[in-house]
Amino acid sequence: MLSSLVRGAKDGALALSMKAFLNEKLGMYGEILECAVDTKANRVMLKAHLKGEAHTVTAAIERYDLEREGTDQYIVLKQFSSSREWLTLVLQRFFSDKRYKLPSAVTKLL
Repeated sequence: MLSSLVRGAKDGALALSMKAFLNEKLGMYGEILECAVDTKANRVMLKAHLKGEAHTVTAAIERYDLEREGTDQYIVLKQFSSSREWLTLVLQRFFSDKRYKLPSAVTKLL
């Protein structure tokens, strides 16, 4: 029970950090309204209002892997889904199996 409480707090902190980071990097495309991280399932869910879209869009990283190389930690995005078929296809094509270095502030939460 304590471990699930700690994991929930950690996942919430990761979600807040990720939401702020994505809004800073992708703000020209819209706004991330909600972000949820499940480190046990290696899953991230986003709800966004994209420019040009009348309704909110949901997207998920259905699976990611974490890799460590020395003192650096990386995330490898594996599988995606979304409420728009075209968006799922774009995410799969351009981001599947890509590796991204995680900021040290994030790695401290993992």
